[in-house]
Amino acid sequence: MEALVRPRWVTKQVTEALADTPVVVVNGARQVGKSTLVREQDYLGSVEIVSFDDVAVRAAARTDPRGFLDRGVDTLVIDEAQLEPTIFRAIKADVDRDRRPGRFMLTGSSRLLSAPDMADSLVGRVDVIELAPFSQGELEGTREDFVDAAFSDPRLLIRTGRATRADIIGRICAGGFPEAVRRTQHRRNRWFELYMTTSVQKVVSELADIERLAEIPRLLRLCAARTSTELNVASISNELGIPARTGSAYLARLASAFLVGTTPAWSTNLSAKVARKPKVTIVDSGLAAYLTGANPETLRRDPNALGQLLETFVGNELHRQISWSESKPTMWHFRDRGGTEVDIILEAPSGEIIGIEVEATSSPTTADMAGLRFLRDRLGDRFRFGFLLCLAPEALRMGDRLAVLPVESLWAEHQS
Repeated sequence: MEALVRPRWVTKQVTEALADTPVVVVNGARQVGKSTLVREQDYLGSVEIVSFDDVAVRAAARTDPRGFLDRGVDTLVIDEAQLEPTIFRAIKADVDRDRRPGRFMLTGSSRLLSAPDMADSLVGRVDVIELAPFSQGELEGTREDFVDAAFSDPRLLIRTGRATRADIIGRICAGGFPEAVRRTQHRRNRWFELYMTTSVQKVVSELADIERLAEIPRLLRLCAARTSTELNVASISNELGIPARTGSAYLARLASAFLVGTTPAWSTNLSAKVARKPKVTIVDSGLAAYLTGANPETLRRDPNALGQLLETFVGNELHRQISWSESKPTMWHFRDRGGTEVDIILEAPSGEIIGIEVEATSSPTTADMAGLRFLRDRLGDRFRFGFLLCLAPEALRMGDRLAVLPVESLWAEHQS
């Protein structure tokens, strides 16, 4: 089976970073395509690529870090750099002697700046870029601009789509891991099974000596069952039979390995009863579907499971787009104790707000937009626009600064 090769839209950010920063880090989960990205990257001069997955290479770096870095090339690429953190201080010393941009490119399957040696050694000398699984636009060869268009000219987004409900469900179950996307559903499940039993445990065990490592796959499944809902660490810990403090530490490990993410609660003066808990999210909808035993057939019969996975899918796509967007908003969720909620809020540095509600319905109603109207009426001019993303193909205006859009709008081409 041929490898799935597609352009990655963060490549531009990597190129720009190599042109003005001594150390460039590409972070992301295992099997998202980091090695492929660094092999295909255009470098300004000579380059050598080494991998710390190779035990002999790792041992050489540990034995003589400074000598290991003396390669006589313009850019040294170290794949899976987190496997030998002693190299970070040697890189710092080397960069302090020669601060030319693009000296080092590091990839990591854990958040390298969360490692004390990395944070202390390379602060002020490093640019960090996250590579996620494929976005839908990357799979289609379309550079998505939903996030930027939502702030600059949201009217461009109000276009009817062509994708059917079955198409969207298929995309949810496929996710974006390169090796999973190109497989049939049956073979995809096998790939995720192996991913769970090898890569997941390997990455987490690299991060720390976790006493009950066998509990990590179960913890990940519990998170998947709760994906796109508010995080309740005590509840998850109780199901695992561990203290809440231990549960929090394990969840932090999964987050460092780019397997679990959180969307913080958005707090403002709109209500004195705003909920403060973040939402927990599996970082790929295909992985979340596998972990919960979902497939296209079961999702067609179970609207609740489809709703959770659809919101996870939308959140994943927005997170990926934000990494290369010009507007660079932050992503939140909103809920008050009175029941008013908005699934996703995008907040631009200017303070402008885009509200996004996600519903697994093909027949949206005005009642589905209650949370968006709440935000609009209380934020005034700060509220840029609100969108209800759903499984209907039609796009409809629903009043002042509100519209219903097909989920496909996230990756469709938008022209003025």
